[in-house]
Amino acid sequence: MNAVNILCQTARMPPKPYHHGDLQRALLDAAIDVVRSDGIAALSLRDLTKAVGVTPSAAYRHFPSRDHLIAAVAMLSREELARHLLAARDAVPARGTAQRRSVARFEAIGHAYVAFAVAHPRVFEAAFTACPVILERTEDPRAWEVLIAAIDEMAELGAIQSARRKDAPIIAWAGVHGLANILTASVVPPGVEADRQIDAVLKAIYRSIS
Repeated sequence: MNAVNILCQTARMPPKPYHHGDLQRALLDAAIDVVRSDGIAALSLRDLTKAVGVTPSAAYRHFPSRDHLIAAVAMLSREELARHLLAARDAVPARGTAQRRSVARFEAIGHAYVAFAVAHPRVFEAAFTACPVILERTEDPRAWEVLIAAIDEMAELGAIQSARRKDAPIIAWAGVHGLANILTASVVPPGVEADRQIDAVLKAIYRSIS
């Protein structure tokens, strides 16, 4: 067998197949890249299969429809947001009273939520894209649970009234989510400092639940 035959046979060799489980991850990684650059509306299973180098039928085994793909990408986006919140919470210095630290962690989560939305608007949009498909996999971590834990900590340490504990999560979420949407939509008047607005909203939220 000469070198020409070897080269011809090599050229005809099919791409190395994905091992079990790798294709789904590769498709999701490619989907997240699309979301970061063009938004979730640009997602197409056919385009992703071309990018990854597989047939559409192979992709459909993992994502039977575009809705299944969007549901998976939305969950990954929410998990990325949740990890951002956890990192901000854990970065709060261990100083002051335990009660004050609990409030500082709560505020850090709020700041991180809005900061994530501003820094990654397309991922933030994807995280809250409505989809009829319910995935079997459990979301981990969950941003809602990060918030619940912070509020529970404040309640246990007396930083907020126990009577306000039940309604505190939705009040807090609505406040920061609303501000995040305002800032990502670029409807804030010129000259208004985003950090100052975040501080003002977080203080108003805390006053409403304390």
